[in-house]
Amino acid sequence: MFTPMDRLAASGMTVESLEANSQKTPAWRNRNSIFSTLVNIALGITGSSALATFYSLQGLFNTIQMFALVLTTIVPRKGYDVKDDWRQVFLGTIPNILALNFATTLMESIAFLLVFMAIAGVLLFIFHRSTAPCTRYSRFEAFQEPEKQGSGWRIVIVSFLLTIVYLPLSTMAVHVITWSEDLWAVPNPYVNATSFPPVVPPLGPPDEYRDPLDFCFTTTMKRNEINFAPVVVICALLTFAGLTISYPLALRSVIRQSIPKVDSYTEVGNVRSSSDLDREYQRLLSRDRNPLTFLYGGFRRGWATYESVYLFAKLSALLTVAVINPSNCLFRSFSQQKVAVVRQVILLIVTVIFFALQCIFAPFLDPVNNASEWVSRINYILTSAVSLGIALDIPGQSIINGPVLYVIYILTYGLTFYFTIIHLSIMQRLVKRLARRIDFSVDIFSPRLDISAHSFHTKRRIWQEAITTLLLTSPECRIPTEQQMHFVQAANSEYPPYLLDFAGSPGERHVENLKILREVGSLTFSKSVSLIAGPDFAWFRCLLEDIQNHYVGPDCYWRDESKPHIPGCTRYFGNAWYLPFPPTLVIRYDDGPLAVLQEVTDLQQYVAQNSSDNIGRRREIRMALRALDGKKVFWPHKHVMNVGSRSSWCCRGPRYKAQAPDYYESATFNLKRKGYLIWDGLQLGSGFDVEVVYTKNLRVDGSVIGLNDDYDLTAPLAQFLAMNHALIQRSLPHLGRVLADYRRHLQQECHRKTDVLTYRFLTHVYDQPRDPVGLAQSSIEFERDLRVRQLMVGSEAVFQVTYDRMQAVSGSEVATWWYIFWDDFWRRNYDTIHALRLHAADFDPHYPTSIAYTPLPRAALESFLVQRGLFHPVPKWGDFLHHGFLNKIYIRMYDIVFHRKSQANIFHLGYNRSEIDMEEIDLETQAQPSSLGTGGGTDHDDSSIRARPTFRWEGLLRDPLSSAHHRKILAKLGAWFGISPFWRAGGISQGVALDVRLEGGKYVLLEHK
Repeated sequence: MFTPMDRLAASGMTVESLEANSQKTPAWRNRNSIFSTLVNIALGITGSSALATFYSLQGLFNTIQMFALVLTTIVPRKGYDVKDDWRQVFLGTIPNILALNFATTLMESIAFLLVFMAIAGVLLFIFHRSTAPCTRYSRFEAFQEPEKQGSGWRIVIVSFLLTIVYLPLSTMAVHVITWSEDLWAVPNPYVNATSFPPVVPPLGPPDEYRDPLDFCFTTTMKRNEINFAPVVVICALLTFAGLTISYPLALRSVIRQSIPKVDSYTEVGNVRSSSDLDREYQRLLSRDRNPLTFLYGGFRRGWATYESVYLFAKLSALLTVAVINPSNCLFRSFSQQKVAVVRQVILLIVTVIFFALQCIFAPFLDPVNNASEWVSRINYILTSAVSLGIALDIPGQSIINGPVLYVIYILTYGLTFYFTIIHLSIMQRLVKRLARRIDFSVDIFSPRLDISAHSFHTKRRIWQEAITTLLLTSPECRIPTEQQMHFVQAANSEYPPYLLDFAGSPGERHVENLKILREVGSLTFSKSVSLIAGPDFAWFRCLLEDIQNHYVGPDCYWRDESKPHIPGCTRYFGNAWYLPFPPTLVIRYDDGPLAVLQEVTDLQQYVAQNSSDNIGRRREIRMALRALDGKKVFWPHKHVMNVGSRSSWCCRGPRYKAQAPDYYESATFNLKRKGYLIWDGLQLGSGFDVEVVYTKNLRVDGSVIGLNDDYDLTAPLAQFLAMNHALIQRSLPHLGRVLADYRRHLQQECHRKTDVLTYRFLTHVYDQPRDPVGLAQSSIEFERDLRVRQLMVGSEAVFQVTYDRMQAVSGSEVATWWYIFWDDFWRRNYDTIHALRLHAADFDPHYPTSIAYTPLPRAALESFLVQRGLFHPVPKWGDFLHHGFLNKIYIRMYDIVFHRKSQANIFHLGYNRSEIDMEEIDLETQAQPSSLGTGGGTDHDDSSIRARPTFRWEGLLRDPLSSAHHRKILAKLGAWFGISPFWRAGGISQGVALDVRLEGGKYVLLEHK
């Protein structure tokens, strides 16, 4: 095996794992994978949505709880209309037990409400405490490191339990608020009543008992007993507000702060397409170590917060079933049949709306999960329709309420069980083998695939992969085993990423360079390297050092003269921090807006503004006030409070009879901040809202001491500072030392990173395949770290072998395409095709004996594949490679060799007689959106099966001949049922045809002159 790829194989890791410095957890001991499997098995029985992560396990209770609500419209909870005991158990008891709907009497309802409220209160407290760091992430500034996280089991279990009790507790709370039949102190007088309102005999003497129909919002019918209804209703309202409404909102907020951020560029610096972003997001989810992954890992990019949406969907069903109910105090005076019909109509409309939204948005990451959810939603619709039919008392109820209902159950459970099984990774690989499907990461047969001598595909797969492997497998340069790779990243990519907690290894710096490249792109990266390594670098370095020494941290000022006003900004002071590459200064204003400076002229203007005397005086005032933060200050204040009653409304406004003044001598001085940045116990975040606290109920803003938005030294402010001068002098030196230490630490870390590995290394070594002669020497001139120098000098053989590989595959376009084909063929299929693993040395491009380096004629290739069991002249079941697939290989190679020549292949689009080549076909079918996979290259050695639209030429070469374009309505049917992870996007083409002739019993290409 080529060096250094032999080190990669010996480590048992992939390039992706080395860059993340973490091994991907095997499915058999992965928390999300294990719970996902359990969910799929459970949901196959319950008819719920099949989800792919631990969050999906909650779907077991989600569906049963919603299904129990729908069933209560068919079978009342107390079973008055049920004749057969087994039917009551099947349709009433079991769903309500699983839904935790136990309450049937007043005391039981109150007891369960209090118990579940206590449990939910504890769980909510733990949830908010565990997720508190997530809520602060949006306020983090500069290089604030997140808190160390534990195993994450607590938040997993708590969120799971909260979702379980969400609907039962909300159900009981709504029943209390509407005072349903469960809480009535008397049996339901409306059941079997012959008149409306029913005639009920008195319960006893009128002076001792209430009216028999006056049972709403009371826990007793006796007038002389305590009524606990107000207490219970208040508890129910607190439950509804604290859990039913707030928990989904809190969950949504936490998820938004936790989802992984997708880089806009690939590792070769090219912009990712929308489809590339989706696939990268899937890859990041598979390696996401956030304990909250189970909450969003099953949803596609942009729909990570769907879990909270689903909770609100359950709430809408709850409100429909629980509120519009003839057996509660809101609707008891209406006709029971009419209320039941209205309820079922509304419930049917709601379920149809949810089904339509699911069809339109399809929020799940995997098409199989979307199909499973559709089946679940259809189940709700059909069950609601059956309930409506029963409420309308239509003929044939014995059939509708019997066999029809059971058929719905069987189909729902059967399909969901199928979706659960087919979604397992082992089944996906089995389906791939049975379907003899060959996967690629690029549109391998597209004429737009870059196969030039400088193809970024070969550069990424040979040179860049070897350089990364060399650095990350070297004992001296590799990332320390326990080191976690955490980056500061802007939510909307306003500024470049920055590696936190740098441990000093060249491997970390290399990965940071790659991260920056994926964030800013190759053009910006190269431009920035030229800036910091160009002829004016000495002058530019002085400018940057001036910024790092004096003008980072709080109390920095920036006002862009080209923008007269920044929306939402009234003060132009804020917290600034400097990112070394690309050279960027970021300032978060005290009012909240963000400004990013990257142009040299802006940086010069920034230094000029902050070094001016005017801004310096204002900064000194802010520093003096900052020194008083949290201190008891002396500042007399007279507070006048109006006492007495207001005058009547006709006298135009409030008027009071008297005024009572209060006099205060001292107060607590506080600074309220929007940002969060802690250094040496001092809060340095943005925000400078002054609050002077005299008492708990008397808080005034900075205007009381004469402070304005421009921080002018007004007479009251000067007097305030003078009165507290001694206090300021005691605190100001410590504040100055902390700020100096903070700036010195950041500057030293920037220099340390550059000393370990320069940013130039990426553009001049990693991204520039070149003759090894002189490579090590030129690198030593710029690299100062001894480990990197020794690695470069001692790895000349590695560079030579890697360069020879590049030269071998870049000699011609055919050689380049041949290498890309077999390299991608190996990477994407070795785990499912046994013969590839058996003959790895013949296929893996990391071996010099690989077929990827030797283009073969068709006869030689067929013989080569036959000897290794991958091809049979007479096709056999189970063959992955067949004559048709080889035809596509050699048609593409023939087109490359004879492109624009008389011997070139002549194609026809559909039945059109016009003679065109592959490029012209590609241009004519540009309207179809499936032009994926020809630009981004391969970022990682990933053999995972990921759902995606078919590539353009993947579809073109499969389309049957037709006279016109048409759209396939059920194009995603195979993806929905898990038979294939690919589907045809857009319309179906007219198909592609070649001119051939019959010769010796075989079709051969027709030669055109």
